[in-house]
Amino acid sequence: MATKEKAIFSAMKKEVDAVVLMNAVEPNLDSCFFYATGLTSGLFEGCVAIVEPKRVEIITSELEALSAAEEGLKTAVFENNEVRMRMMKNKLSRYSRIGINAKELTVFNHRLIKRLSGGARLVDISHELSESRMIKQPDELSRIRKACRIASMACDAIPEMIGEGMTETEAAAELNYRMMMLGASASAFNSTVAFGAKSAEPHYTPSSKRRLRNGNFALFDFGAAYKRYVSDITRTFVCGSSSKRQREIHATVLNAQEAAIDAIEDGVSGAAVDDAARHVIDGGKYKGLFIHSTGHGLGISVHDPGSISSANDMTLKAGMVLTVEPGIYIKGYGGVRIEDDVLVTKGGCRILTSCSKDLRTL
Repeated sequence: MATKEKAIFSAMKKEVDAVVLMNAVEPNLDSCFFYATGLTSGLFEGCVAIVEPKRVEIITSELEALSAAEEGLKTAVFENNEVRMRMMKNKLSRYSRIGINAKELTVFNHRLIKRLSGGARLVDISHELSESRMIKQPDELSRIRKACRIASMACDAIPEMIGEGMTETEAAAELNYRMMMLGASASAFNSTVAFGAKSAEPHYTPSSKRRLRNGNFALFDFGAAYKRYVSDITRTFVCGSSSKRQREIHATVLNAQEAAIDAIEDGVSGAAVDDAARHVIDGGKYKGLFIHSTGHGLGISVHDPGSISSANDMTLKAGMVLTVEPGIYIKGYGGVRIEDDVLVTKGGCRILTSCSKDLRTL
């Protein structure tokens, strides 16, 4: 059983009797519900996790009762909404101060918790939950490593899967299929495949009409999900022979990523790491074309708490898992991004994704 009550209450800065995490319906499911309980399968719509300093219990429907039982969680099972209300009232009325994750709790469920608890004070502890999630526990690291291995193997297979004439959506489908064949439960997010000029759009949705042509950049941003934990990797290829300009852009981004990775260690500021990458790109002809932060937290969600950014000067700590993903984006021409997942350590970091970073051809 991989519950996280110890980590949550160790990070607690506010006085609460218990933490109550409640899901709405998909996609409004609280990632902290799954973090706290350690549940690896099931949807758990409308279900509740009650986290006390020394135990976690859940109120769940019959639809996920087996998944909960397999994890060894203390579980109360409801057959209908009337029984669910009665169970919640019975349990929540014991508390006078309840911690909630206001960032992910719907207004409807906030009111429901307030009413069924008999007027307990609801305390927003979303910051404390974020703090606890930043430092990964051994079970979390094991799942992240597996997700990284799956994505890396799929990435190395891209040249044999993708070729000229294929559409972006076809390429994304091939990539998602390969990851699941390698053991992923799903893709970590909607895989981005961008050909040609569209590779200059960091947040792009693949098209069923855009086909890979000779001379195009081909950018792949994807990840695998494994037991709810995810990976996130980006590599950029060229269809056919690469030009001098393409090789130069790719080399600049790779140098920027290596500078950022070299700067990472326990105690360093995220802003300093971001600056290391930005200094390489802004120091030459591509100044101003790196248009996003260098990295973000990774774990049970693809954007877990934490970042490598000048806008959020957090201190990196051993046990954090973050992406490192500088890029250069030239409108009307194309872009390059290289992204890896790293584990911060006392003396540096460990790269968890192993796919080749060479500028490979398709």
